[in-house]
Parts: sequence; C-alpha cells; structure tokens
Amino acid sequence: MGEKGILIENVKKVYHHNTVLNIEKASFDLGNIYGITGTNGVGKTTLLKIISKEIMPDAGQVIHDLKVEMVCHENGLFQDMTVYENMFLNREPKQSFLGFKAFDWKEAKRKTKAILDAFKLDIDPLVTVRELKMATQKLLEVVIALSKEPDVLIIDEPLTLLDLQQVQFLNEMVKEYMTADRMTIYSSHRLDELFQVVDQVVTMRDGKIVAIQEAEETILAGLLEFAEKDVHRYPKRNITLGNEILKVRGLSTEHIHNINFELKKGEMLGIVGLRGAYKSSIGKALFGAIPFEGHIKVEGSEKRMRSTTHAVEAGLCYLGSSNEGMFIDDSVMDNIVSANVPRVRKLSRSAKQLISKYYLDLLNISNAGVDYLMESMSAGNKQKVLLAKWFFSKSKIFIFNKPTANVDNSSKVDIYNIFADLAETGAGIILISNDLEEIAGLCDRVLVIEDGKIKQEIKRKDLSVHNLVKALQDW
Repeated sequence: MGEKGILIENVKKVYHHNTVLNIEKASFDLGNIYGITGTNGVGKTTLLKIISKEIMPDAGQVIHDLKVEMVCHENGLFQDMTVYENMFLNREPKQSFLGFKAFDWKEAKRKTKAILDAFKLDIDPLVTVRELKMATQKLLEVVIALSKEPDVLIIDEPLTLLDLQQVQFLNEMVKEYMTADRMTIYSSHRLDELFQVVDQVVTMRDGKIVAIQEAEETILAGLLEFAEKDVHRYPKRNITLGNEILKVRGLSTEHIHNINFELKKGEMLGIVGLRGAYKSSIGKALFGAIPFEGHIKVEGSEKRMRSTTHAVEAGLCYLGSSNEGMFIDDSVMDNIVSANVPRVRKLSRSAKQLISKYYLDLLNISNAGVDYLMESMSAGNKQKVLLAKWFFSKSKIFIFNKPTANVDNSSKVDIYNIFADLAETGAGIILISNDLEEIAGLCDRVLVIEDGKIKQEIKRKDLSVHNLVKALQDW
C-alpha cells in the first residue's frame, strides 16, 4: 500500500497523558477524494499532520513515499509579503548574472499571474497578502499548494471563512487537480461541505477511525443529520418568544431591495446567502452604517437610523468578524466602556475597572486584565470584549455578522452560550453567517438572501444544514 497510497498501522499520539490518536490500521488509495469527519477534538488534525510528516507518532507508522502539501486551518501566508513572494517562497526562480545565481522576481511575477489565471483566481500578484479578504487568502493558500503539484493535497478545516459559492469554487479546483495518481483529503466536521465532492467519508470518534465508507452510503446512513446535532456545541433553548421588538419595512440600499421582516424578543433570526447576495448590507443598514431607505421600528416606535449613534441610542448593536468597532491599540477597559460615553463620563477610573472586571468574569475572558491591550488578545477573547461593550451599553437588539469566523472552537462554544443567555433575557438577535451548521444549530428562523432580496424563509421545524444547502443551490 505504501507504493500506491497511504498505510497507517498502530499509530498512537499522546499529549499530556491524553491519547488523542489510536488507529490500529487504515489505508487511503490514490485516485480518491477523502473527507475526514467527526466532532471537534476527535484527532482529525493530528492524523493529517502525521500523514504530512509535520509531526511524528509516538508509536506505529504511516507508510507512504508521496509528496504531500497541507493547507492548515491556521493562516499560513506571510501577511506583509506580496502574493508572488508567497507563491514562490523557498522556490524562487533563479537567473545567472556574471556567474552568480540571483532571484528572478520578474519571472516570479509572470509565473504567479499564469498560475492564478490557470486556477481562475482573480488576484493581483503585486498586492500584499494582508490586503486580501480572509476567504481569498484561504483560496490562495490552496492554489499555492496545488501549484507545487503534490501527490497528496490535504485541506484541514479551510472552509469556515468561505460561503457556499466559494466552497464550490474550491471543490472545482480540487476536481480538476485530481487524477488516478493523486489524492485529496479534506477534514471537516461539516458533512454539507464534503458530500458535494468526496468519494469516501472517513468517520472518526475518540481518536479512532470507526468507518471508511462510500460518500453515498454515508449520506444514506443518516450521518449528515448526525453531524448537524453536535450537542456540545449548540446550547439547548426552550424559550417562549415575546412581543415584537423590531419591525423592518421597505429596507433598501444601493444593493438590497425592499427587505421586510419582524424580530421578536428572545428570537434568533438567521440570514444566509451566497457571496454577492449582500446579506451583510442588511445588518449595516439597520445599524446606520450605510445610507438606506425604509422604516425601522423598535418596540413599536419609529426610529431614525441615520448614523450608528442613532442606532446605539435606539438599543441596537453590531458585531462583525474582524475588529469592526474595536479600538485595537486601547485597553480592554477602554473598549468595554466605549459604547456608552454619557454614562462613562460620570464614572471614576476605579468604577470603570470594577465594571470591566465584572464583564471579564461574566464572559469567561481568561488570562486577561482590564488594562490589557486589545492587540494582545486572542480572536475569541476580542469578540467577547466586544460583546461586553454592548452589554454595558444596554443593547436589546444584537446584530452579529459572521461573529465566529476567526474564532477557535472553545471560544465559539462560549459565544454560543452567550447568545442563548441573551435570548433568555428577551434580547432579539440577528445572526448573519456563512456557517450553515451554526445557523441551523442556533436559529429559530432563517431568511435566505439572493441579489439583495429575500427569496425564502425557513422556519425552525424545517431548519437543517441539508435544507439550507438545498435552498442556496435552488437558484
């Protein structure tokens, strides 16, 4: 098997006396696209890093003689380098000059443009990576890996930041790359991302491979529904929805048209759509961040939302995915109190410190003090600090735009529980997300957006990842 694919025999890996991997025997054949699935912490990433020889097992062996390229969940690009510099890092084209070898950056730029064009990825080779959106960066990482023509391509949880259209774009690249002499291994706990492209599904539990099945068999066996019900991730909610807290009529901007909906106290309303659906514009318009036409009522009272200040005064807040609304160079305390200036002016520094400490404890923001700078915080704790900011402002309508896109799994669970607690207090929540499992696991109702318009509403009883995928693919 080592000559034709990958053979795993008696592989074990232990971290801090905890056995994270214990696989007796498994094999992966060339010519297949595999999807490794399982809930968080079952050992998927550890297995893939052992296959790629990034780490070594404590016992057993992985036998293969193949060139492997792995695209990790963490961003592997150098942010301050250009696209072409990242493309040819450690394999720079050379040219001879007076008997010396020198980097040929002109050739690197030309080849980078040719590679990007071949994969239909519209990126300027001369821009620095940090100028690209996170989803585009992830697609670029895959293209860089494919350009090295590996025998095995491993893609570990790369799809969190991608919407359905971008996932389909990635899948098409992988399909074009595949031959009988190559292999792709996806890792994801979300089967909706896998069943569109994989041939074989590898199911893991407790560090073990419990099944390798044809993808069709796996779906027919009902594992899609099993994957949607991660009881440890999404809090159980049994809330009786209250009166209408928000009413939107004729909401229109340059990109969205005649949006109408209501939101009740305690309700979580999901908003989904493919890239270019302008779903984020709905949240930004409600928060007064972009000009709009239409009417917004909060608890029956018409509100004039011509600025974010008006929105905050009306009890609305907005939390995005990437430092929006954050003062990155300021302290945790300064960020927490920043949304309620009139109230803060009356408080002493010691009072502000006590308030900030209260929210750090309430939201389980670990290993941080009130004087910590925001730039030193993890992505998950940054999001929690922003939540604390809006709690202190006495918000009652929360607009979350991809709030967990860059957040680790542990912090995601904390944030989901915070959402549930908010709903229990009677707050209304609007969740805009590309994560269909997140939407299905949390929301009471979902609006599907296409071309800036509401195309469909899915109620709780019909809400599943499968139905969301179907709704998005029907157009």
